[in-house]
Amino acid sequence: MTVAATPGSHIMPQSDSREKRLAELARLRRQLPPCPLFEKWLAETGELPPDFDEMPVSPWPQELLVTMRDGRAQRIGRADWPARRQELRRLVETWLLGSAPPPPGNVRGVVENRRQEGDIEAWTVRLEFGPDHAAKLHCWLWVPPHQDRRLPVFMVDNARYTRFARAAMENGAFAICQYNATDPVYVAEKKDQSEAYKDLFGRYDWSEFRRRGWSASRVADWLSTLDFIDPARIFIGGHSRSAKQSLACAAFDDRIAGVIASSPGSGGSLHFRYCDQYYFGESIELLTRVFPYWVSPRVRFFTGRENRLPADFHMVYALIAPRPLLMSTAIHDTVENTFAVERMYESTREIYALLGAEHNLGLRYRPGPHAPDDATYLDHSRFLMLAAEGRSIAEAFPYRPYHPWKYKAWAAAHAPAVDVAAMPERAIDDPTADASGKPVPSARWPQRVAEIRAQVQWLLGDGPAYEKVEPRAETVPAGAAIVPATQPRRVRCRLGHDITGDIYYPPAGARRTAALPGAVWLAPLHTATGYIAGYRAGEQVHLRLSRGGVITLAFDPIGTGGRQEERRVFYDTHPRWSLMSKMVLDARHAIDALLAAENVDPSRIFLVGFGMGGMTALFTAALDERVRGVACVAGFTPFRTDTDAAPTGGMRRWSHFYGWLPRLGLFAERPAKAPVDFAEIIAAIAPRPVLIIAPTDDWHANHKDVVAAVEQARKAYALAGAAGQLTLSTPERWCEFNNDMQTEVVNWINSQPGTGATSP
Repeated sequence: MTVAATPGSHIMPQSDSREKRLAELARLRRQLPPCPLFEKWLAETGELPPDFDEMPVSPWPQELLVTMRDGRAQRIGRADWPARRQELRRLVETWLLGSAPPPPGNVRGVVENRRQEGDIEAWTVRLEFGPDHAAKLHCWLWVPPHQDRRLPVFMVDNARYTRFARAAMENGAFAICQYNATDPVYVAEKKDQSEAYKDLFGRYDWSEFRRRGWSASRVADWLSTLDFIDPARIFIGGHSRSAKQSLACAAFDDRIAGVIASSPGSGGSLHFRYCDQYYFGESIELLTRVFPYWVSPRVRFFTGRENRLPADFHMVYALIAPRPLLMSTAIHDTVENTFAVERMYESTREIYALLGAEHNLGLRYRPGPHAPDDATYLDHSRFLMLAAEGRSIAEAFPYRPYHPWKYKAWAAAHAPAVDVAAMPERAIDDPTADASGKPVPSARWPQRVAEIRAQVQWLLGDGPAYEKVEPRAETVPAGAAIVPATQPRRVRCRLGHDITGDIYYPPAGARRTAALPGAVWLAPLHTATGYIAGYRAGEQVHLRLSRGGVITLAFDPIGTGGRQEERRVFYDTHPRWSLMSKMVLDARHAIDALLAAENVDPSRIFLVGFGMGGMTALFTAALDERVRGVACVAGFTPFRTDTDAAPTGGMRRWSHFYGWLPRLGLFAERPAKAPVDFAEIIAAIAPRPVLIIAPTDDWHANHKDVVAAVEQARKAYALAGAAGQLTLSTPERWCEFNNDMQTEVVNWINSQPGTGATSP
């Protein structure tokens, strides 16, 4: 799902009101953590944030194959691609990577050393270029026996990832060239020589990755002069931050024959829109604070406004097409997200298809975390050899997504028959009123709740009904480490249908009573490590809850952590069910396990959810009265007012994009006809306590509508004589679950009394 980008959107919007932009800068400074280098950049450039009200909203990545002509979006053809490509380059330069000098045209190589390493000839070379040849760049070239053949060559910025081409070189098929424009994290003793170029070539706003990629192009200048190197087969690649600069090089240097992009993460293989805290990803805020100059500092203006960023990294990938490209990532790599990587692959594939080069694009998954394994190194060599021979990359690395979903195909085969036209249009209505708008008598309220629950069940689809499943505790292995008294104690269990859960018992000092409240932590869509956040704005939620005296059960939602294969086949097995219903069922089985835990007060069982987990928590509590209360953080926006024109991306996200609630898609064209909405869902939880934390600047939600839904649900609480049990907190933040919010949740849980109920 994408939106059009205008050819002129690379121009910085200018507002008539400088005061308005200064006020926006003041707001950012108030909200953002300190970043001295960003402040330094602001002082040097005098740049201000754009007037966001003048900028188009793009909750989906911009359409690569759509441009604006005469004020209208038009889909381009193959003949239009060169012009569109130049538009994308300008967008990438302006908003993401910055501009760079033209090629200096005078690169010369001074061979400092040449030696034999077995059969391999190894060179140490000093490149000199630029004004008076003042720019210096060392590189190291390894050449196998070539017998007058012109060899392809693989360029990389540090020795660690020369292994990508090692097998190819040992087969006599590739040369390898390492250059010294690398991040200091790799070669601390060798300073990135490209740092000296910042002032040597004039005033350019190039980011570090643009500068290092430009430096790699100077290596290509020199390699092209060697009679044993094939200038048409110069490849580049890298891993993590090395991959980012490889992408930057290839996007602006058409001589690069192909790219290995291994786990580049945020600012590489992920759209910024899909790696904010909604996904526990390395957000714009975090990336530009920890590494202020990796990308253009201008990107930091879009913290919490990712949906207004005029460019995104699918444009960088598009600029590499139609050349061979291998996207390589790990299933449990915390710098990436398999859901987001697949969105990047599918965006990029459109360009390769337009250019008749789908065979040149591959996506390879590997098991484990961030670091490449031996099989990955070998497969990267295989990619290089295949690409150098002009053979199919897609055939060698076929696309097998973990998150497959085609709403139209599902709707054609499995959608229930619904007369949408005959259904009433509604807004954010009073859940205590009947269809005619008259108040429901208190005596009839239980019937109204039953009606809401029936509508929720219909929306969730036709799947297995909840049945209690006895949890199974796992024994602690002999010799296991003793947990310090100051740390939460973890006990592993099996819940539901063989789902791994972890129960965290509070440290001794946090135990206020013999029986403690319990909480099920329901995590967002964080695919790499499930409920354990990869990047976060606060403490690990399950640990903060436990330290606060709450016995906490956590498990990976379907599609995350160790349950990604389960997501891959879910709709093949359960075409009439829904992922959200599965998440609700798992949450109810987690309640089974929590009730069986030692020292849990059965009358104080809470659900704590963030993002996707927040929505799961509300659905679950509406259906399961064992839940004492719910804390929902950035978890919902009302369906009926979430139109396609909304800055969120509209209601169809849940049906068409994520595939969480397919039946909701039946109302995507007319969301006001949705059969149930969050005002009713929250009302069905009454009189049990609910805490809604709705950050004011969360673009994943329509904030005013969230507030309106809570106020309408409050009428149900008033009807139940529990008006004070529904709490709305609206911090001036973007989508995140930070320490202040976590403390608010912990204090709220601990303030809730038990009811004296016993465990069923």
